[in-house]
Amino acid sequence: MANAPNEIFSSASVNDSGTPWTVANLLTLVRILLMVPFLYLIAHGRYGTALAIFFLASLTDFADGYVARRFKQHSRLGRFLDPLADKLLTTAAFVVMAIPRSDFGSIPIWLALLVVGRDLVIVLGALVVNRLTGFKDFKPTLLGKINTFVELGLIVWFLVFHTTGKFLYLLPFMYGIVAISVAASGGEYVIQGVSIIKAKQITAKSK
Repeated sequence: MANAPNEIFSSASVNDSGTPWTVANLLTLVRILLMVPFLYLIAHGRYGTALAIFFLASLTDFADGYVARRFKQHSRLGRFLDPLADKLLTTAAFVVMAIPRSDFGSIPIWLALLVVGRDLVIVLGALVVNRLTGFKDFKPTLLGKINTFVELGLIVWFLVFHTTGKFLYLLPFMYGIVAISVAASGGEYVIQGVSIIKAKQITAKSK
């Protein structure tokens, strides 16, 4: 679960296996389907079971990547579905975790808005850049990868702390780390997009 959302638009070469219904892609679909019980359990405060489902989803993420590499089951559908599954799971988890409750813990609404807003800016920005320049080879940056890791880490520790009832005082500190990571990685993608557009304009003027 380490792909940035704009990797969906990457045009890097793929060794297409010839059929979209590979074992690797089916494992990715399982990860998407696991969102339903995962989000349901979080919404009802059953954090321990939700953590188990999240761990299972992580295993499918590892498995589909291994199967695709080991048995050469790379496909265009898989390249689209894999990062999409990761972002759907992460984004949906933040949204559900932010729903205010009187009997269960929740994350700040502003943090969920920040996470979702960053992803929307990146996706829309990638579409604008592609529209203006034709550029498609978007790749996750180092800060983007770190941000994904930090977001996933918060989901895990939020569930662990609320399941055990311990170390809850660390969560506000973790919220701050996620916020800084979201802002830094989002800004980096914006700068990257602007640079691509400027480079295209310079190239066009020189012709």
